[in-house]
Amino acid sequence: MELISLFFLSFGVGFSGAMMPGPLLAVGIAETPHNGWVTGPIISVGHAVAEIGVVVVLSLGLVTIADNSLAPSVIGIVGGVALLWMGASMAYGILRGSVSYETNSSVQTAHHRLAGKGITATLSNPYWFVWWATTGLAFVTKSLEFGAVGPVVFYFGHIMSDFVWYSVVSILLWKGKKLIVGTGLKVLILLCAAFLLWLGVSFIIDSINGLSL
Repeated sequence: MELISLFFLSFGVGFSGAMMPGPLLAVGIAETPHNGWVTGPIISVGHAVAEIGVVVVLSLGLVTIADNSLAPSVIGIVGGVALLWMGASMAYGILRGSVSYETNSSVQTAHHRLAGKGITATLSNPYWFVWWATTGLAFVTKSLEFGAVGPVVFYFGHIMSDFVWYSVVSILLWKGKKLIVGTGLKVLILLCAAFLLWLGVSFIIDSINGLSL
């Protein structure tokens, strides 16, 4: 894996996760009518602040086991299984029609508090902790193959997907568009689910090959 591949893979996985309904997306949808299109970028800043701490902690902790051939393989397998679970759950939710992007929140929030809301929404999501304990851990482990620059590239690729997605959501909502809840979004999420499934299988195969060496 090259650095450019690491960047785009982390972008793709991050984008898939960002699209699924959760506290941060709910905040973005609820606050955009009151605060405008800047809601998306601002809550993404708060989200990025929460995530940089996780990347740093994981990177420092993993440095001590990076030379162990067994640990990265085990982490990769666990991360791959988590990716398969997320991809399957994502596709199941869309196909069953159990995923909703509606919110009736009418609470008004000043612009300077939106970043704080982004942090709070991020930390209040149990799925976020599960993701970083499995898939995120696997990606950080792989990124350490490139030394200190690896986790940096992974981090920026990951948060870039959040900035893109939440900015698009806010812009479309602010302009009064309906595309964000249409069939097009469901198709896009299904494509992301397929991407997660493919990546999960790849992680598992690579990790098993690592165990056999």
